[in-house]
Amino acid sequence: MKKHLKPLSVLLVVALLLSISALFASAGEAAPHYVVLGDSIGWGAGVMNSDEACFGRIVANTNGYDFTRLAVNGDRSGDLLRHLGEAQYIDAVSKADIISISIGGNDFLGNMILLLPEGTLGIYKRFDALADEMRSNFSQSIEIIRSLNPDVQILVHTLYNPGNFLVRATYQQATNRINGIVRSYLEDHPGAYVIIDVASAFGSDLSYVAADTIHPSAKGNVKIAELTLQTLHELGLGEKTEPVVLHEGVDQIETSPRLLLKAVKLWVQFLFGLVKNVL
Repeated sequence: MKKHLKPLSVLLVVALLLSISALFASAGEAAPHYVVLGDSIGWGAGVMNSDEACFGRIVANTNGYDFTRLAVNGDRSGDLLRHLGEAQYIDAVSKADIISISIGGNDFLGNMILLLPEGTLGIYKRFDALADEMRSNFSQSIEIIRSLNPDVQILVHTLYNPGNFLVRATYQQATNRINGIVRSYLEDHPGAYVIIDVASAFGSDLSYVAADTIHPSAKGNVKIAELTLQTLHELGLGEKTEPVVLHEGVDQIETSPRLLLKAVKLWVQFLFGLVKNVL
């Protein structure tokens, strides 16, 4: 005589099988791959333990992403464009689900010996020339990334103004041009990327800036991570919006002699550039 399973028993067996199937499916899913490209901001140069406390690491830890940091200290927009032709970058970009980019600051900082006096005098010809060069490099970089990985979600960070006193107005001229390039490209290419507006979030609050007066502090990195997480949540690419900080950032410490030396160097650059412009 055949025995028939009761309906409840059948339901339990089906539920068990579905649970096992879901478990194996979940185990086979790879974590989203998050790549940070760009310069020292992406590297995390404002904190001493940058590998643990840069904003990219915080974002990855919070949402459980695989993380690759390919941002390089001192890189300009031309360097990013060059890197995108290298095997390591091609491989990372091709596999990425999410890419953050912060670039452009060094295009101007590297020329600050001339830009500082020109900005003070209200001469912006060199600013505009540098912006034209960055525009070309940035546009080509986005196009290469898109060609390597049409489905990747790109996040481009605006640049904040880290300057104070003598340099703030000049730095603002630089950041205006950098952020203008980021915004104008998106206007011309809707959907190419999403902007993370770090500049507006930082405003004039210099507690977000490290003691080197350039890079984000530990607090600044957490803030950038928070902005990034909020955007990823809105895009459906992350569940959490509150940064999970597994390792507190260790802020740089500037001693009085180093600060004095930095101030003297800044004044020398200013005076040298001023004389060169006058002559």
